[in-house]
Amino acid sequence: MSTTDPADVRLPRFGTLTQRQQRGQDCVWCGVTLVAGHVVDLGPRRYRRADWLTQWFPRACRKHPAGEAR
Repeated sequence: MSTTDPADVRLPRFGTLTQRQQRGQDCVWCGVTLVAGHVVDLGPRRYRRADWLTQWFPRACRKHPAGEAR
């Protein structure tokens, strides 16, 4: 059993994700569409592009809670 904090999970690069993955609609690892009750919230992340800083809120399916590769 893993006790990894989801906020510590290393994610794929933001620019490699689809818009749906960036918005938390699809799993950041496998791209499956997420359904309420079957989601792992990976915590807010900061994203910087040039002088612009924002947050995004990645999510994963329960198959990839600890950030297993695709």
